[in-house]
Amino acid sequence: MPRFSVVLVEPQTAGNIGAVARLMGNFAFKKLYLVNPVKIDDEAEKRAMHANDILNEAEIVEDYEELVPNFDMVVGTSGINTENEKKFLRKAETPEKFSNSISDYEGSIALVFGREDKGLNNRELMKCDRLVRIPASEDYPILNLSHAVGVVLYEIFKESEGDIVSKEDILSEQSERERLIQKFSDILEKIRFPEHKYEKTEVMFRKILGRASLTKWEYHRLMGVFSQILRELESEK
Repeated sequence: MPRFSVVLVEPQTAGNIGAVARLMGNFAFKKLYLVNPVKIDDEAEKRAMHANDILNEAEIVEDYEELVPNFDMVVGTSGINTENEKKFLRKAETPEKFSNSISDYEGSIALVFGREDKGLNNRELMKCDRLVRIPASEDYPILNLSHAVGVVLYEIFKESEGDIVSKEDILSEQSERERLIQKFSDILEKIRFPEHKYEKTEVMFRKILGRASLTKWEYHRLMGVFSQILRELESEK
């Protein structure tokens, strides 16, 4: 069973923070991170109801990018999706599909929700391994923050009610996948990959790794292959 944390990036209303804490209590989630939030006031405590322990124990951090490496998988959320298969940054999956795919995942997962007005920006999304979007009416597709959190947490909770089979393979760590992504970037640089495609290709590779639930064995095998490619490229000079 994965270990989940909910991350709210720059939440703008205390009421939403309290409502999210209440929803976390409803669906048995415990750990809440708040990145540069508004002041937590009486309204937040009122909305949290019987989940004030979650609210009181929420960890407040200043830097989203420094928080990300603490997790094995980072899952962003967005109200914007794209059907263009070449636009990897906002290529999303439904909460149901996501929750089904990670039921036997054994690592730590951050569920990241953005600002009420603008959501997560592109730089923040680039740090996400996967992206989830809640299907909604095209006329009004953007959900309230706490409502979106509720839908995602419900789908995960619903899936966890069944028997969870432990994964026998030891999964790779976030730091290992970052090294693999860096090695991939080094290869792109060595082969003089077109600069205007460089960033999107790196994002695509990150998303592939996020969906793959890469094991340590697979990580070491890929690192070996990438290292050999770089050595061959160096020897051709």
